Amino acid sequence: MKWRLVLLLLMLFVSSSFAENDLYSMESLELRLNVEGSLELVPTKSGADIKEVTADLFLYPQESQRQKIILWDSEGIVKDEMVSFFWNDGQIEKKKFGYAALIATQNQRLAVKEKISFPLRPQDVQGLEQYLEPTETIDSDHPAVIAKAAELAEGEDDLFKVAFNLASWVEEHIEYDLNTVTSAASQKGSWVLQNKQGVCDEMTSLFVAMARSLGIPARFVSGISYTNSQEVVNAVGSNWAGHGWAEVYFPEIGWVSFDVTFNQYGYVDVTHLRLRDSFDPTEPAVKYEWVSDGVKLEKGKLGLEVTVEKEGAAVPEQIQLEQEILAHEVGFGSYNLVKGVVRNNAHYYAATALNLAAPKEVEVIGRNRRNILLPPREVRETFWMVKIPENLQENYVYTFPVRIYSEKNASVDDTFTAQVGKNTYSKAEIEELSIQDEEKSYSQKITFDCQYKKEIMLGEEAPVTCSIKNTGNTNFKSLTFCVGDACETADLPINQKKNIEVTVKGENAGWQKVIVRAENKEVEKKMPLEYAVLDTPQLTISAKYPPVIQFGDSPTIEISLQKDSFAEPRNLALAISGAGAKSVWDIPGLGPEEKISYLVDGQSLSRNTEFIITANWEDRQGKAYSTEQKIIVKAEGNSFADKVKMLSNWLINLFVKEN
Repeated sequence: MKWRLVLLLLMLFVSSSFAENDLYSMESLELRLNVEGSLELVPTKSGADIKEVTADLFLYPQESQRQKIILWDSEGIVKDEMVSFFWNDGQIEKKKFGYAALIATQNQRLAVKEKISFPLRPQDVQGLEQYLEPTETIDSDHPAVIAKAAELAEGEDDLFKVAFNLASWVEEHIEYDLNTVTSAASQKGSWVLQNKQGVCDEMTSLFVAMARSLGIPARFVSGISYTNSQEVVNAVGSNWAGHGWAEVYFPEIGWVSFDVTFNQYGYVDVTHLRLRDSFDPTEPAVKYEWVSDGVKLEKGKLGLEVTVEKEGAAVPEQIQLEQEILAHEVGFGSYNLVKGVVRNNAHYYAATALNLAAPKEVEVIGRNRRNILLPPREVRETFWMVKIPENLQENYVYTFPVRIYSEKNASVDDTFTAQVGKNTYSKAEIEELSIQDEEKSYSQKITFDCQYKKEIMLGEEAPVTCSIKNTGNTNFKSLTFCVGDACETADLPINQKKNIEVTVKGENAGWQKVIVRAENKEVEKKMPLEYAVLDTPQLTISAKYPPVIQFGDSPTIEISLQKDSFAEPRNLALAISGAGAKSVWDIPGLGPEEKISYLVDGQSLSRNTEFIITANWEDRQGKAYSTEQKIIVKAEGNSFADKVKMLSNWLINLFVKEN
């Protein structure tokens, strides 16, 4: 009897960024921005008089390599990257101000193509000292901020890596929380560090504070951006919302964007409209001044509205993904390992955030999101540990799809199956097979090739021969190569191979593993070799049936075949004979248990009817085995005619048996 196959073809909800109309990945956008503000002049006495009023709006779409103003409409005067509005009409009334602008944004970044040394020298930050100073909100002089930043930067000599470490830590450990405490007023960086929550302003403030504490010039940027977060949309009533991110100064390059909330490190996408940079996020968006006698000024709410006028083409992702699954077949309750191989095809530093999507039955152990930094043309590996449930239905094979995807539409898919009788991995085994240092980026430049028997008999010995080859362009020094406990350490020049041969013994029936691994300063790679130790295939027959039945009734004999070995009985034939009849079932492969129902002809029974159940099977080498079980079915007659018929059946069965 074949096992039924069920495919879990589940829809994988991976990210709203996979929508057809994905603004984040556009090459360019034309955005219409409307900014509307107001002020109310209120007399406080009789004979009040107003001479002049000024409103300086600091939210102005500054032009840069990624942002240009196409059309501008405003009654204000643009000066010093702000828009100034002036009234001297003497009217004590409500006054409105603002502007409308059509802005083109481009998918451009200030590319960091080479390593910039950290820490920065005094000459590197000359003229930027104000961006190193603490402020009311960006309290870079707080001991806790200093300590955490120093911890994250310890041992690093690459400025981009330090900035990435700070941003990645904030994203991972600070919960984005639109509660009234943080949304009403910006909290200090030290408060965010202590309470582990905040919105974009707070997360950015902590990042900027940590950067400044390390002598890295950093500033706060105010603007507006698009979001798919339903939480934010519900709060502001639009997909476009006020937003804050950071810029970090890189010597000889300029101010490089880091948006901690959006996982955009080294750039911001085309939906980001940059309206202001500042030393501190609490600096006001509008400054009011007035000259009057007996007049007070009440500030109105500042409104920002964005509409998309034109979209460019989608930008191809510079990050290339590959996926490897440790075991494509596992048993129920097993752990498994999903590896993502990330390649940076760009000529500059690039960071990406990766996630793993899987059906709800697959538990992802630990944090799903992975922030990864890749230098130009670099390759990195990252790993997810997953667990398969133990309580799945035994007679089914489950196929689980898994997807690794980035925040910019790059994705890669694979599947693995789970069923009874397959190899299982414990959590400790998966941890042993996980790479401890994901920054060792040359693992793709070595290959393993192992020749061994996938099945051996209990008590048998078998050779395992493994080779390692350097397929890259780097000579590996002091490379330790191990097959199980057998290890050798030597240099491995370009295009050269090294072999190790070991012997494995089938000491215990079941699935066994040998770990192949290689490691030095540049390389860390591991691979399991799975093999099955087969014992003699055995099974037990058991039967359930009524103790006594009435003649003429047709009882059911429930036959159960229980596998008593690791090895699977193959080409199994089950036969049941008795009461003048015989039935045969062919079972190509026996799982842990097989159940068969046999309906007895009640008119063929005698007082004690013998049934013989026989099973014949083979092992993988074709050797034959058999077992037999006899059962007696008792019957009673309610009438003289039934008893005569039962006696007749007994004589007939006796004659058939003797002949």
